[in-house]
Amino acid sequence: MLSTPVGLAAKGIEVPSGQPVSFIEFISEEATGTVRFRFLTPEIGTSFQYADVAGDFQVVCDELVMPALVEAALEPSQIVLSMSAVDIPFGEDNPDVLQFFEIFSLENDTCI
Repeated sequence: MLSTPVGLAAKGIEVPSGQPVSFIEFISEEATGTVRFRFLTPEIGTSFQYADVAGDFQVVCDELVMPALVEAALEPSQIVLSMSAVDIPFGEDNPDVLQFFEIFSLENDTCI
């Protein structure tokens, strides 16, 4: 696992929905070529549903994740972004905590 790419620890990420978003952690799974970026979004499921925040994933990937990957010289085969209403440990299953996921690939330094 690699350390957090520089610049991701910032709070108050601005997204189209206006929901509060903060970075939780970065996980690199070198064996599978997957990188994971986890974000805390405490208002999903109450003020914001998936349809409200779907566009946020693209903005986060383009404006935050891509520059971090370039800076860290990473070229993953898959990028998994998650938004969670509560910061629970990675891999822990909690049916009471709503989480949304989107999967991206890279093409010409663009999140697809």
